Amino acid sequence: MKICFVVNKLSFFLSHRLDLAAEIAKTHQLVLITDLKGASNQEKTILEQHNIQVVELLKRSRAKGWKDWFRYIYELSKIIRKFSQQYIFYVTLELSMLGALLHNFVGGKKSFLLITGVSNHLTSNNFKMLVIRVIQKVLNPLMYLRKDHLFIFQNNDDRLLFVKKKMAYKNKTQVIQGNGVNEDIFKFVNRQKKEQIVFLFASRLLLSKGIKEFIEASRILKKRYPEIIFKVAGPFDPKDPESINKQLFNELCSEVEYIGDINHFKINEVLSDASIFVLPSYGEGLPKVVLEAGLTGLPLVLTNVPGCRDCIDGINENGFLVKARDSKDLEEKMELLILNKELRLRQGFQSNKYITKYFGNKAIQEEYLKLLND
Repeated sequence: MKICFVVNKLSFFLSHRLDLAAEIAKTHQLVLITDLKGASNQEKTILEQHNIQVVELLKRSRAKGWKDWFRYIYELSKIIRKFSQQYIFYVTLELSMLGALLHNFVGGKKSFLLITGVSNHLTSNNFKMLVIRVIQKVLNPLMYLRKDHLFIFQNNDDRLLFVKKKMAYKNKTQVIQGNGVNEDIFKFVNRQKKEQIVFLFASRLLLSKGIKEFIEASRILKKRYPEIIFKVAGPFDPKDPESINKQLFNELCSEVEYIGDINHFKINEVLSDASIFVLPSYGEGLPKVVLEAGLTGLPLVLTNVPGCRDCIDGINENGFLVKARDSKDLEEKMELLILNKELRLRQGFQSNKYITKYFGNKAIQEEYLKLLND
């Protein structure tokens, strides 16, 4: 079969979808439509090794506005028609909305609209999100009678919210928890003899990821426990409207150890060196870096929001859930782990056990392969 993935950034595909795509490419012809700008030879070689054909399509430029939207839609539709793909995976909320539009005009046996996190976006009133919601509400009735599309969510909260907003019909939705994580790469690390405590925040430096709360909590704890290390890994893009501003970035650099944007090939080393993983996000689909952290045996400090709460087993079995936008609650839970090594080790062991059982590559890949065989 001919199968296509549409993804804006190659780096995102490699870090989040490569294992799944590589498994599909073993038995099917797979084409990846993405922006190759800035791609390294190593990244291109990896795609070749897995028999993934790449078709370059420059992602949309925020600076060019609506004109570039139409350019992107036109070129994407031409590529899809040319390759006559039977199954098309549109990845992320924004691309899924474009996919819902193109689905009615460019054919294909079935379109899978992969929604990777919606809570903040669907409740946001910024202009772009308002337009996306309006477009999808218009398209939804047109798609109702068609059986050849499916919205895929990473958690049930997002699925129910999408249906409530009348952006999809419930019988055209399904939940598959994440993309799978590779147990052969992210192996359990025994931290029994590790004395140095290292907190790690790893994500894009967006306000919605809770970086402000992490800085505030770290600032207070650093005064009480000067020997503790607080690290932040992730790209800072001041052009992104959701990004933290330059002032907060400077604060970050003065309060914690900023190690920059970590290549997806090296994130395992950073996780292995940490003691506790923290992501006080305002909402997620299912954060893959959290699952990778859990596989290495890290206790998790996350917010009690869609996507994050799915990563915690029971009540505090492998970490803590804190209130979103609450640096005080975050600080208190982080301090509990500073003071109790036995708790850190127990939660870390349970993290590995829980993530392996429910979010490992094998289980998730089987669910996606079933979609292709229906």
